[in-house]
Amino acid sequence: MVIILAILKFLGILLLVVLSLVLFASGSLLFVPVRYAVEFREGKPVRLGFRVSWFLRAVQICKSLSGDQIMIKLFGMDVRDLKYLFRREKKQKREYREHHVTRSPVELVDDLCDEAEKQENSYRDGQEAWKVDVETDYEDNAAGENQNKGKAVRGNKKSFSFDKISSIITFIRSNEHRSGLKKIKKELAALIRYLMPDRVQGRISFGTGDPCTTGWILGAVSMCPAAYTEGLKILPDFEEKIFVAEGYAKGKVRAVYFLRLFMRGYMDDDIKRCVRKILKFI
Repeated sequence: MVIILAILKFLGILLLVVLSLVLFASGSLLFVPVRYAVEFREGKPVRLGFRVSWFLRAVQICKSLSGDQIMIKLFGMDVRDLKYLFRREKKQKREYREHHVTRSPVELVDDLCDEAEKQENSYRDGQEAWKVDVETDYEDNAAGENQNKGKAVRGNKKSFSFDKISSIITFIRSNEHRSGLKKIKKELAALIRYLMPDRVQGRISFGTGDPCTTGWILGAVSMCPAAYTEGLKILPDFEEKIFVAEGYAKGKVRAVYFLRLFMRGYMDDDIKRCVRKILKFI
């Protein structure tokens, strides 16, 4: 009886540890944010650097501003270094076996015979494939020409149809889907606001050499809401022809937001009806 209780106690502790690990992993995936940072600099070519990290930079995908390679790091170690380390260990094991494992003369002769037979078979297969290609070359060309002619004839018979466009317009104007479309528009606007970076720093200096054209461009840019982002400076030059741009942005996203977004869409009948209708047009 004591042994059974000890086994049950051990199984209970093991189950509790497994459940704790599962809850910890699920909570980390949902609530630990994925942080991103983007840096760019105008040049020839334009330089772009970024970093996407998760869980105190335990997992990173990054690219430096001056480099061209994208690196994936696990706990600060490059994945390519781990791959080279495993390759080096395999190579050392193979070299060790080659130097310490002795083989009999009979096995060596069998290996030589097998290699010679493989070379002979590959040469014979190559000759047969070459003969088949020569014989079927003319037939393939003739079949290809007939097929192209058939496609051209079928292509001439096709006519443009406005049925899909008219059905899309009817779908947008219908009162049945108006509520669902408003909700989808609201969710997309909230998603865009959520994905916007928390911090932006940048400077854009531009000039066309013509004060009139530079002022027209400045007025057009001023109509965009992004021009009033805190930390972004737009400096026009009304005398010289110039364009200099550099900036830095960083933000974070959590997976729990996308889970809530999916659940809101799944629980709403109007959104589900609109999504099913939109999928039919794709």
